[in-house]
Amino acid sequence: MAIAHKKLQAAMLLLVAIGIIDSAYLAYSHYNGTPVACPESGIIDCGKVLGSAYSTILGMPLGLLGLIFFVIELFALGRTSYENLVLLNVIGIAFVFYLLYAEYALGAICIYCTLVHVVVALLLAFSVYGYLNEKKRSR
Repeated sequence: MAIAHKKLQAAMLLLVAIGIIDSAYLAYSHYNGTPVACPESGIIDCGKVLGSAYSTILGMPLGLLGLIFFVIELFALGRTSYENLVLLNVIGIAFVFYLLYAEYALGAICIYCTLVHVVVALLLAFSVYGYLNEKKRSR
């Protein structure tokens, strides 16, 4: 059982690292005013998404909010229960739904945002899995 727990923690740590790198890149791009490396034709148009009114909340770019989220997740991993990780990742999924709505409203997809969507969805799924295993072990 301990090996499965370690593998789950390692997978979650890898996902968090991907989320940190992705979000840091988006925050860096926002604050330096440099466009992200992304096609800007057709439905994939990171510039349209990242330059829209949806890309900030209360003046904070979503890249920075994502970075804060993933750093919190990093410090929570291994230091708290999976139940708390589930709650944290439910908050993350709420932002994912906001981003999906924004992309739908804009008629454009940002590949960096999509990466965050996948990472957060996997983190939620893994934390639910860990929580269910924690519950099963405590019986």
